[in-house]
Amino acid sequence: MIASIDGVIRGSDGNRIVVEVGGVGLEVFVPQRVLDSFGPSGSPVRLHTYLVVREDALTLYGFPDENERRLFQTLLGVSGVGPKLALSVLSASSAGEIARLIRDEKTKTLMTFPGIGKKTAERIVLELRDKIEIERYLPEAPAAEIGLPHDLLEEAITALESLGMSRASAVRTLEKVPPEKLREAARVEDVVREALKQM
Repeated sequence: MIASIDGVIRGSDGNRIVVEVGGVGLEVFVPQRVLDSFGPSGSPVRLHTYLVVREDALTLYGFPDENERRLFQTLLGVSGVGPKLALSVLSASSAGEIARLIRDEKTKTLMTFPGIGKKTAERIVLELRDKIEIERYLPEAPAAEIGLPHDLLEEAITALESLGMSRASAVRTLEKVPPEKLREAARVEDVVREALKQM
């Protein structure tokens, strides 16, 4: 597996770029929305990559950071989602925003992405919404949305996980707690008690 490449851009065409590494030009397909951040031909570039191996082709996909590469790989695990469709999704929005849409079950928004129909959007949400890995793409978002200090929030999520919830379900439950109740909660036990009332 080619995990990353570090080289110089030698050309581009649509979402395809050629990166020269050690005198060899590698064809890499990247999300359309990040092309402008790479600079013109001759600019240095470092990409996190994923190699798709088929009987008739080896295709390299590149991403500006590990989160985007990881989400691309996760999307490939969804029934009916291939590399081109996964790349199309990442061309439409950032990994963090896509993860948020999946976590919040926003199938209608996913359907606005090129190539994503109703059934595909529903499969993406159904198969990925409760995977803990989704939260990797939302590092500080829950604390800002829920209105708790980060340490207290993490303690509450851990406590709910110990009761059998996935991390994603715990975050969704905490988001339903009225803000005034959270302001009154001084201990993690208080937060968890209010969260359980929402179930």
